[in-house]
Amino acid sequence: MSPVKESRNTVRQALLLFALLAGALKACAQIGYVHAPAFDAASTAADDALREAAGEIPLYGRTLPVRVNSSSGGTWTREGGELVWRLGITSPGALALEFFLEGVEVPPQASLRILSPAGKVLAGPDPMLLAPGTATYSTALVAGDSCILEYREPAGAARRGVFTLAQVGHAYRDVQPWTAREGSCHVNVACAPESDGWEGPIKATVRISVVVPEGTGWCSGTLVNNVRQDCTPYILTAYHCGRTSTTAQFNQYKFYFNFQYANCNGGSYSTAQYLTGAQLKAYSNDYDPQLQGVGGSDFMLLRANASIPEGFDPYWAGWDATNIASLSADGVCIHHPTGAPKRISSYTQTLTTGHPMGSSGLMSHYKAKWAPTQNGFGVTEVGSSGSGLFKPGAATGPLLIGTLTGSSSGMTCTNNGGTSYFGKMSYHWTNNPNAANVKLKPWLDPDNTGVLVLAGSDDPCALQNGVREHGPRQSIGIVPNPAHDRFTIHTPAELELPARAMLVDALGRTVREWSIRAPEEIITAAGLPAGLYHLLLHTPGAQPIAGRIQLQ
Repeated sequence: MSPVKESRNTVRQALLLFALLAGALKACAQIGYVHAPAFDAASTAADDALREAAGEIPLYGRTLPVRVNSSSGGTWTREGGELVWRLGITSPGALALEFFLEGVEVPPQASLRILSPAGKVLAGPDPMLLAPGTATYSTALVAGDSCILEYREPAGAARRGVFTLAQVGHAYRDVQPWTAREGSCHVNVACAPESDGWEGPIKATVRISVVVPEGTGWCSGTLVNNVRQDCTPYILTAYHCGRTSTTAQFNQYKFYFNFQYANCNGGSYSTAQYLTGAQLKAYSNDYDPQLQGVGGSDFMLLRANASIPEGFDPYWAGWDATNIASLSADGVCIHHPTGAPKRISSYTQTLTTGHPMGSSGLMSHYKAKWAPTQNGFGVTEVGSSGSGLFKPGAATGPLLIGTLTGSSSGMTCTNNGGTSYFGKMSYHWTNNPNAANVKLKPWLDPDNTGVLVLAGSDDPCALQNGVREHGPRQSIGIVPNPAHDRFTIHTPAELELPARAMLVDALGRTVREWSIRAPEEIITAAGLPAGLYHLLLHTPGAQPIAGRIQLQ
């Protein structure tokens, strides 16, 4: 191409871009605004104090009613092959805004984004993916007290989308990065050596934006594996986080993945990886806000409405639901203190058993004391509720053993000698005062296999197709998987034979041990109980290669 033609194309592109920008700015300038009801800071502060005294989760935002319908409010335009609806919203004094929709019926390819009053994109476009039978939705949280909500759909859709903007979320505290929140003692999950060996649980930990009738708050949770290993997006957290949420409000929860600093000292982070909406599947039904869960272990299992995108690099945490009175192995808690980027706290003292209300006599919780480490002194704070307590596992990798109910009154970076209480997985399993169908066991072991220890995985669905579990160097092929009385092992071409093979059951016991001398061997499993087993291949001077087999 000649320099003259190239120059002309550059000019045309610049003019086109300018025209598009000018059109967007003109459209924004013509948008009408609705004003949310005035935010009452004094009454909110008084209510926050009452909530704290009652043991309710702290709120970072309050929901203010607006009720604007897409059919009667806002402005519709046609832009190219799309129909576009825009509405300006303002809530003076807000640190950040988010929006809650009801009565949502939209065609495929419908999307939302949020713009500043000047037309700058603040969030999106996000596809409006709703689970079947749901009609509520929530948007991203964006900075500022005034913005434009923009909805787009294909112009050729069979039916125009309808929805109602029912509430504006007015954030007034505890929102990153617009307010400082957590103490300075916390250890970022990018720090070593604290995070070494805990990479899976770190990826499995999510920040949860909880929606309750009064507003929005922060909790933490863990993406957990189930015995079928079918990538079901189950997230385990604390019942007290959402005990007052309605079904519609669960569908407005947001789950933030990989919300963490880039390096040990801080750096960049992103809130772009999140899912909207969930269904309540199991819960302890035990929480008395005056007595801090006196009836049981304070757990809640949610199923996200959407599958976890591969781009989130998810990890489904493994767990141990055996009843252990005390535990001496060192471990960690991964959490979002006050909703801040992900942190790691370490315990080195033996975990003992008890309950936040000692007079209850219940043995439903682990009691953890935090320890100073190389890069700080991690503790748990509000917003850490529902986060996971992990122990190491030799054959399985790290295992989730509990979820956080709360900590000694006043625990902070400067008051770090208290105790944190984690509801036991074993108590979640079958021991709470809840109905059989909302106990944890029927959901994480739906086929009643009796498995009490399950390894985590970054690709549990692979077991459904049978074949590859990646080790530190190579991979093992195992087919069929699941299997009945026999299966075939395909060893990596690079593996030096003979190799020592060990079959380890879900409790960590070696049930078979033999020598593999050929690249492909048929293994007889007759006589072994059904369940999940770990296959380890050992060669001199190298780390073992791990695989898994589900026997039926």
